[in-house]
Amino acid sequence: MNVGYSWGQAKNDVNVGGVGFSESQDVNGVIGGGQIGINWQVANWVFGLESDIQASGQKGSSSGSLGVVGGDSFAFSGDHKLDWFGTSRVRVGFLPVENILLYATGGVAYGQVKSSYTIADVTAGTSAGLDFKDTRAGWTVGAGIEGLLGGGWSAKLEYLYVDLGKNTTSVVASGVGTIASIDSKFTDNIVRVGLNYKFGSGGAPIMAKY
Repeated sequence: MNVGYSWGQAKNDVNVGGVGFSESQDVNGVIGGGQIGINWQVANWVFGLESDIQASGQKGSSSGSLGVVGGDSFAFSGDHKLDWFGTSRVRVGFLPVENILLYATGGVAYGQVKSSYTIADVTAGTSAGLDFKDTRAGWTVGAGIEGLLGGGWSAKLEYLYVDLGKNTTSVVASGVGTIASIDSKFTDNIVRVGLNYKFGSGGAPIMAKY
């Protein structure tokens, strides 16, 4: 299990009915979840595989003016969320002293990104809502330190950089076609602490012994 905090950034290029705007917004919040993996130890080196799944409280908001279109003044407001994410990574570590592991890690990341916009015609006093949501995959890299607590338990402190890539999502109306689209990129900086429990297997060194 693990818990931490994440500093994310959503960069969006939005087009609504031929009117486009770009914005960048911080998407920060508490994260928590669980992980599972396996390690092999060779002398002072540890090699492993680890996967995790995280619930995310990351969110942010934005607003701005779209200028004047057709004589009317338009504005937007947006809410951005990372609902959940996960990673599957390799770990390569070294034991500088007994029971302390320093490691680097990297692999695949995936998650669900959501952006909701309200487009307001300030002059006319009307508004319309747009929701964009997609699950995407990217990559992650990071590093950490893990120490043995005893009784099969260990504690870790870990940093991950996550890039969920760039994705295009469209809103399509029947008989009309595409009425809105968003090109979005999402990146994240994660710091978390975690607890691991190491299971043995008949004394065989399939799990790290540190």
